[in-house]
Amino acid sequence: MKNLFCKIKKVPVVLTAFVFAGNVFLCSCGPVKTTEPEVIENEPVTEEVTETVSEPEEVVSEVKEVEEVEEVVEEPEEVYVPTAQELSPYKEIKLDGVKEHHFVSDDYCYIESEKYVLFLDKDVDLPGDFVTNMDAIVDEIERQLQVSCMPEDYEYCGVTDNTSYYGMNPWEDWDIRPKMSIFIMTDEDAKGYISNASADDLVIADYALYSEDVWNSNPEFYASEYRVRFDYVDYYAIAHELTHTVTLRQSHMTDIMTEGIADYMSREVVNALAPAYPSIGENKAEAEKYLYDAMIPEKVNADNAERIFISDYQDIDHADRGAEYVTGRYLCQFLDETYGDDFFLKYKEQIDADGIDYGYDECTEEVRINYANALKEVFGDDVFTKFGDWCVKNHALQELGGVW
Repeated sequence: MKNLFCKIKKVPVVLTAFVFAGNVFLCSCGPVKTTEPEVIENEPVTEEVTETVSEPEEVVSEVKEVEEVEEVVEEPEEVYVPTAQELSPYKEIKLDGVKEHHFVSDDYCYIESEKYVLFLDKDVDLPGDFVTNMDAIVDEIERQLQVSCMPEDYEYCGVTDNTSYYGMNPWEDWDIRPKMSIFIMTDEDAKGYISNASADDLVIADYALYSEDVWNSNPEFYASEYRVRFDYVDYYAIAHELTHTVTLRQSHMTDIMTEGIADYMSREVVNALAPAYPSIGENKAEAEKYLYDAMIPEKVNADNAERIFISDYQDIDHADRGAEYVTGRYLCQFLDETYGDDFFLKYKEQIDADGIDYGYDECTEEVRINYANALKEVFGDDVFTKFGDWCVKNHALQELGGVW
């Protein structure tokens, strides 16, 4: 309304007032134009509309990563299966380390050490320091040969079935890999067991380790002049057999090298340990009286040393053999003195590099030539000539009848 009144035009007019009986009349004294009230239409108010052009919404399809849900397969509950060792009725024993104390087994039993397990027959008599001495011998062999008795690349097997010794197998299904299995036998039936070794195990048959009862139980023990029961444990023989197991786990070799390294190490190990280990020292003092050089078919010199090595004394009847022991021992002594105390390790590595391994097959002449060539590759083409000259110079392998 306010807008409407503001829009009405003003008309000039004179008004005369007459009063009648209290009423007031208004009269116009001039020409009065009757004017239609001007209807003012509301002017349309134009609102300025800002057109908002909305951009088309980008539809982002939200792809939710589907979390990979691993199917949980319930593993069957592991059932613990006890080992044959845990189920064994045979006891583990410990020695006290005192050499004057003795343990005598009244049944099969065993002693476990860091690098081997001793499997005891019945009626074995062990001095209290036996394990201490055995540990020292194994460590010394490893130190001098610069190899491990438990190499990682050797294919091990479980405990060997020695039914042929026992008539039964008390250690059936035992698995002590990679430790060495060492069987200590009593041979109560006097079958003539002797110490021996392979890559997997070794057997110790030492009359000094027989109990008094079993030694006195069979007159056959006294029937042979070769069955002598010493007052000491033969650690020379034990070191010899242990060396076999250690070296055979590294590589196969010829008989001359296999027996030679074992014979050489037995003396070197006992000599090294005798001052610190009383029982080994007593063994050395007594056994030195009996050390000897076996008979040989021909003297060794620069002209025949290589030929003898290749022949490997294969033409000698096995029952009379002994030449390979003494020839190999002097060869190892020569290599040690001339080329250094790592001679075995170097030779073993060359054998591996050349891929020489006859396994369980026959060590043929061709294979033995390869072993001779490996020795020359490591120490020079003149190694056999030098060895022959060394033998002559040191009067080694010059007595056909042996040295007693």
